[in-house]
Amino acid sequence: MCSELPNRLYGEGLEPQVKKINNSCRLKLLELLREKMEPEYKEVMKDPLFSHIMVIEENGLKFSARLVHSFLCRELMTSKKYEKWFSFARTPLRFSLQEYHAVTGLNVKLEKISVVKWTDDMDFWSKMIKTNGRINLKLIKEKYLEESRIWTWVDRVRMIYLCVIMGVVMGRDEKVNFPHLYMKLAMDLEKLRRYPWGLYSFDFLLKSIDKAKDKLEKKEGYLMEGFLFAFQIWIMEAIPAFGEICGRKVRSNFTGPMCGNWTGCAKCSYQDIIDLETLFPEEGILHSFMDFHKDGRIVCSDDFVRKDEKKDERVDLMLDMIQRKHDWKKHVWGVVETTSSEMDEGDEESEQEEEGEESEDGSETEFGESSHGASTADGAATVSGRKKRKHVDLGAASRKKKLFCDLGATPKVSIDTDMQRFLEGLVQSSLAVFGEKLSQQITDRMDKLETVVTDRLGTLESEVTQLRTALLLAEMAGKTDEEAGPSKSRVDAGPSKSKNNTAPSKKKVPTKRKR
Repeated sequence: MCSELPNRLYGEGLEPQVKKINNSCRLKLLELLREKMEPEYKEVMKDPLFSHIMVIEENGLKFSARLVHSFLCRELMTSKKYEKWFSFARTPLRFSLQEYHAVTGLNVKLEKISVVKWTDDMDFWSKMIKTNGRINLKLIKEKYLEESRIWTWVDRVRMIYLCVIMGVVMGRDEKVNFPHLYMKLAMDLEKLRRYPWGLYSFDFLLKSIDKAKDKLEKKEGYLMEGFLFAFQIWIMEAIPAFGEICGRKVRSNFTGPMCGNWTGCAKCSYQDIIDLETLFPEEGILHSFMDFHKDGRIVCSDDFVRKDEKKDERVDLMLDMIQRKHDWKKHVWGVVETTSSEMDEGDEESEQEEEGEESEDGSETEFGESSHGASTADGAATVSGRKKRKHVDLGAASRKKKLFCDLGATPKVSIDTDMQRFLEGLVQSSLAVFGEKLSQQITDRMDKLETVVTDRLGTLESEVTQLRTALLLAEMAGKTDEEAGPSKSRVDAGPSKSKNNTAPSKKKVPTKRKR
């Protein structure tokens, strides 16, 4: 472990898991606007300002709360104000304005724009500005969406722009009132297009990430604002394996901002994330940075440097090690030291913040894996009280299965020393225990076998003894009969008359005398 490098927020394998994230980035609102005001919606889609953002809803990419939460727990703690660092498979990954711009394509160039002067056209938005009126996404859905029928065409177009800004680009809760600055910008669409939405939405997302740190251990879930789809797509691009699990690219030759080229159900479980990190091969693809190509050239990172950014030599060291292609597989990241009192204090503060948000904003956004609405078992999405079969990702399961099969078949060449020693010790101790158990089992079985053989031999010996005794008695009985003479039956029977049994008679043969 190198003390000169940043520490992780949580140790490897110790990341907490939550059931849900309350995602305030609402793509479902865009679908509602398209249904109610189709001509005006198409007009806004023609404008390259937000068209690549709005197409996320058309492509049907879903939100993965588990993937986002898991990466928040993998943050590397630095002093940087305008960039975040995370680790996966022990490799550091940067999420800065450069990566955000590559994903969203939003304007990040800061320039002076005068919004004090605006033209009063005496219509709806002009009246809102003059009377300091309050309006939010919830009111638009419940009231103004229907009343907009009597508005002017340009006011309806302005409403769509403002809904995209508040509901997606900034990702604010639906009960947060529109800033009057946004309304004034909408009065002049040229000023609206020049405004650095990428810069301010990125800063707001980083603040939301910082705010969520104290809520990561809340098992039931927590509220999170900001353009979370941009953060999710960055993960899918930085680690292409997650892109395969969560979705697929619409076109292989796509050249626009990355957010406009993804579709999929984004079903990614905590176990999928753990398995992918465990099985991640040594030659697996990870992008620590993202290069943004513009007009055929790569935009250098200096174009995204902020003047008030803090210096952190630990980050400089990481950058140098990445440039030298350092092997991070054997690196063990340190962990931020926190006391239980600090955690308890953080929980109390986060609860107070949530209460304040609920009273101020009245947040009631949806929980779950998808910000489009609840999903049914057959893949149909429930939108505005109706079931619609839309963007069903039929290949998700097969893609995931193929990915893990490929990872399982890929040999991992090197294992760090500590892990190797641990595995060797584990194998040796397991073999020792197994040997002891096997020896004991063999001893027990031999003892049982010896007992059985001894008993059997005793039985055989007894049977042999009995047999010998019986034979001896039979032999002795036979000898006794022979000594006693012929039996009565033979005497009674008399001599046999059979010629065969009679011995031949001896006849005297005459001899010749010598003269």
